[in-house]
Amino acid sequence: MSTDIKSAIESLYSEMGTINNRLNEIKKSINALSVLIGEEAPFSNAEISSIGYTTNIRPDQFFGKGLATAVKEYLKIRGRASTVQEIYEALKTGGYEFTGSRAENILQRNLAISLSKNSNDFVYVKSSNSYGLWEFYPEKQREKKKPKVTTLKGNSEDESENKEGNP
Repeated sequence: MSTDIKSAIESLYSEMGTINNRLNEIKKSINALSVLIGEEAPFSNAEISSIGYTTNIRPDQFFGKGLATAVKEYLKIRGRASTVQEIYEALKTGGYEFTGSRAENILQRNLAISLSKNSNDFVYVKSSNSYGLWEFYPEKQREKKKPKVTTLKGNSEDESENKEGNP
């Protein structure tokens, strides 16, 4: 009789795992749709597994698109910052055509360089060694570098200093 009960418990644990996986998938879908309409993802605990982070990507999703456009689209789908390896795998899955070397480590290095140079769109999240979109971090928007303004005298000043009426 105890073996029957143990078998029933194992069966219930299995069913519970299936339900939890389905619930997590629903949360991820809600997060992705929320981000697409410009809202914050409501479920921060709905992590995308390392195996399934490209499952919602069509094989032609990034075909013919520019690198920055494809990365922005992927990050919006994902709804959070991603590592260079995750971004690379997703773009490759979505049909993005990387140019240059065929070695994956070099392509990933070039991707990281491109992301770090495009600081107007992408922000490096040092603590997780990943890249996100500035729109994911509205409180950090104030910290973006302000463009320099050249005055009539040829001096460079921060735009904020120039607005105070200083020539």
